[in-house]
Parts: sequence; C-alpha cells; structure tokens
Amino acid sequence: MRRRNDGAGVSPQEEFGDVCFHALGIIDQNREYLQMHLLASADLPTRQALSDIQIESARLDRTIRNAITLYQLENEELSELQPLDLCSLLEKAGRLAPDIQRSLEITLTTESGGIEHCAVMGVPDEAEQLLLHLISNALRACDAGGRVWVSLKQKKTGVALRVEDNGCGLMEEDPIENNRRFLSGAKLGLRICKLICRRAGWKLTLTARPGGGTRAQVVFLLASCEDIPPEMELHSSEENDIRAARFASRAAQELLLLRRY
Repeated sequence: MRRRNDGAGVSPQEEFGDVCFHALGIIDQNREYLQMHLLASADLPTRQALSDIQIESARLDRTIRNAITLYQLENEELSELQPLDLCSLLEKAGRLAPDIQRSLEITLTTESGGIEHCAVMGVPDEAEQLLLHLISNALRACDAGGRVWVSLKQKKTGVALRVEDNGCGLMEEDPIENNRRFLSGAKLGLRICKLICRRAGWKLTLTARPGGGTRAQVVFLLASCEDIPPEMELHSSEENDIRAARFASRAAQELLLLRRY
C-alpha cells in the first residue's frame, strides 16, 4: 500500500517507516550474527536475551506496519477494486495449519463448503491482511489444544468468510458492546479489519460461537460477470506468487509473536 505523495517524493509516513525498518533491520542482523557465533557457547541468560531481542523487534515491526496501514486506510483513497478468489484465500489459510499446530498446539481447519471458485470485489492485499488479523485474534483466544475453523458459507446475497474458535469467548453479552470492544479498541489489528471492511463494502460481525468461543464473519457480495474479464486468471500469476510469499512472511511473524503471547 505504499504510495508517493503527489509524485513529489516520499510521504512523511513512508519516510518514518523507512527509518524505523532500516534500524530494525540492523538490529536483527546483529542479533543473527550474535546467535550464530554464540549458539554453542552462550549461557541461558544470553540466549534468552537474544530471543527477547528477536521477539520485541518483530513486535515493533508489526506495530509500525499496522500504524502506517491504519493511517493509509483512514486518509488515502480506496485502491481500485478487483476480483479476488476467496477459495484461493482459504487455501492460503490452510497452509498455515502445520506451523500453527507445531508452534502453538492449536488445530486450524479450513472448509470451503463445496464452493470451488468464489470471486468477490476487493483489494487482494487488504483481504489477506483482514484474514490474518482475524486468525491471529482467534489463535490468541485459544489455549494449547484449542481449535480454529476458517470456512466459507453461501448466503442469499453473497458469501460469508467465517473465522471461529473455541477459546475464551466474548467478554460481554451485548453484541454492540462486543463490536465496540473488539473493533474500535486499542488493538490496531482489529481496527484495521473494521476499516478494510467498511471501505470495501463488506460486513464484519462478531458473535458468540455456538458451543463456546467466538465467530468473526465477513459477508462479501459476489462479483458479477461484468466485473471479471474472460481472460483473467484468479489463481496463478507472478503477482499471486509474490503475494503468497508476503502472506507467508506475515503469518510467520505473527506466529513468532503468538508463541510469546
């Protein structure tokens, strides 16, 4: 979502981010250097200190990226909407399951509901951010042995993407209070989810999951045939490969932080 400021150079928020990410990169390079040379000889406090540097650097990196994203969502015009395939997004979520099980001992399951292709209009990068934030929130609610489900459900007016967990559940019985607490509180990730959905015309709700836990649901309107050129490929392209790598990188950072949550 990086943009130039009226073609005249780098915007203030981009410059701020570049300075921060450069500094964090140097910190991480030095941390890797020390870990490589002290791997065999370092005592427990030293290894713990290096681990703390890695975790907190990743946390600061994520916080800065979220703050910049939040600023952009609040102040910049919506990028041109384009068709994106929710089934492809669901597949990316499914690929996270082994790492989630190994790192957190939480089982993530995906279910397409028999839907093979599901084109909706949106900004692909923002849709991926939305899904990662919702999965992260669900994982944070669960203890080891918990479960998270990501699924697609056909609706009368479109299709719903659900992220459900059997974790600690919502804190209030009042659905209005739950949405206020989870979607407009201090946590940047969920504020970003709210803005992404509002800008794209998606409907985000949070409710108690039957049987315990929480259900986050995003309802999308299906793209019309006129919105999708016949030659468009929704699955395989160089751009999609780059996006998949970025999605995996974001997910790896989030799992690193969740291990210390």
